[in-house]
Amino acid sequence: MTSNSTTSRLSLTHISLLAIAALTVVRVALLFTTYLDLYPDEAQYWLWSRELDFGYYSKPPMIAWVIHLATAIGGNSEGFVRLFAPLLHAGSATALLFAGKRLYNEKVGALAALIYSLMPGVVLSSGVISTDACLLFFLSLSLLVYVEFLHGRGKRPLITAFLLGLAFGGAFLSKYACLYFLLGAIIHAAFDPRARSRWSWQALFIWVLTFAAVIAPNIIWNATHGFQTVAHTADNANWQGSLFHPLSMLRFISHQFGVFGPLPFGMLVIGLIAFALNRAPVSPDTELGGGSRNRDLMLICFALPPLLFVTIQALLSRAHANWAASAYVPGSLLAATWLYGVITSLPYRRKGIVKTAITVALWGGLAIQVLIMSAFMYGITSPAATQAMGMASGMKRARGWEAATQVVLTEAEAALARGERLSAIAVDDRFLYNSMAYYGRDWFKAHPDIPLKNWVRELNPHSHSETHMPLTSETGQNVLLANLTDRFVIDMRQDFGRTTEPRLVQVPIDHKRLRDIRLFYGYDFARAPRDPATGHPIVDGKVHE
Repeated sequence: MTSNSTTSRLSLTHISLLAIAALTVVRVALLFTTYLDLYPDEAQYWLWSRELDFGYYSKPPMIAWVIHLATAIGGNSEGFVRLFAPLLHAGSATALLFAGKRLYNEKVGALAALIYSLMPGVVLSSGVISTDACLLFFLSLSLLVYVEFLHGRGKRPLITAFLLGLAFGGAFLSKYACLYFLLGAIIHAAFDPRARSRWSWQALFIWVLTFAAVIAPNIIWNATHGFQTVAHTADNANWQGSLFHPLSMLRFISHQFGVFGPLPFGMLVIGLIAFALNRAPVSPDTELGGGSRNRDLMLICFALPPLLFVTIQALLSRAHANWAASAYVPGSLLAATWLYGVITSLPYRRKGIVKTAITVALWGGLAIQVLIMSAFMYGITSPAATQAMGMASGMKRARGWEAATQVVLTEAEAALARGERLSAIAVDDRFLYNSMAYYGRDWFKAHPDIPLKNWVRELNPHSHSETHMPLTSETGQNVLLANLTDRFVIDMRQDFGRTTEPRLVQVPIDHKRLRDIRLFYGYDFARAPRDPATGHPIVDGKVHE
């Protein structure tokens, strides 16, 4: 190996790291300059972070832990609540850089880090704090350690097995979708004798023991809380009624072009077909020598399970676009190596014009994602920028919540000024509850005798706030009620001995949208009957759907 090649290789790695760092600095800066409110789910995660635990109603604990750490450092502003989102994605890109370099070559690693960083789903996720950021970070670490476990030149399989247990345990504490990775490892071991040979009983024992030790507190928490998180995860499947929704499946597949990016997802689909036909492009300068197809197979084993399972879920019921996000950690490496192979390996490489045209098309696809990222980053800087970029509809769920909170608290202040002795403020919607808990935190701290409660519409609770902060007869003597869902007003009113007439207040969301809030007072809360079969309220002898 020449000194020039060494310098070049190190230079590309350093350039990639500097690019990741620079992009991360910009993303962090945007967190502290954006005008967007916390999305209600972000507010819920912040609320969880106030009381550290080993589990929460709908998610494992990692998201609350990272928010607690960030806010302990800098306070409870939106920027610090979201601080770890871009940092975690930077860590994921860095892990992919070194995994690609170890598995293929430095250029593939750099391209994988670029593809991941420009992924539209990551662009969006870098501006909000979510469980996906935590999951993808620990899965990227898991993949990096797994690559080292299989291809490590030294005799350290027991150490890497231990590190793999730690990394995968972190993924489990982030989101249960990490189990696709475990399935991928099992499938890979079934297909690849080299993988099986690396798993000695000592390595397997250390991995199992480490992983079990990391996740045990969350398992115990679930067991002592009626397996709330597991039950909520299962409820998301929503396997009820008809189990054939082809349009839902097609929508999910089409949305993956928006999550992963048009070029990477297109390359991933084409590459999978080519691999099945034994025609996948292979890089000619793979550092580890032969066996590139085996390394592709390893990544396919990790990428396909979430894509296939969530596609089936979409066919049977429904699926959100990000439910297969874990596929795009190995998917970024697959897309990178196949893109690199297309540019460098196929027969058209000797046809200068054709090669140039295809190269321009490939890099042009990445340039489109740079433009998408730039548009998003500019669009969240101000309401005018959001409107100019045509992003108002996409941002409506992260706008107007602070204003809505202020409307409710202004009414509460007016009631107190009139001499009302409020026993609680209650809302009908978990989004409004979470937002009020965050944006009204100082007010409720100053008024500890007026708690924030969630009125529970159905027989059983269906959210964290309904489960842990329900409105009860003890706090329901004199309640200020805030209603977001118009058809629930009749249900709320019949739960009280007496109520005032609702007053409509409209809160601006953007230049053309308003959020309707109905404010009224309820006295002497006594929960009316609910239908045992559906759980819905019974109004005038009929079940109110």
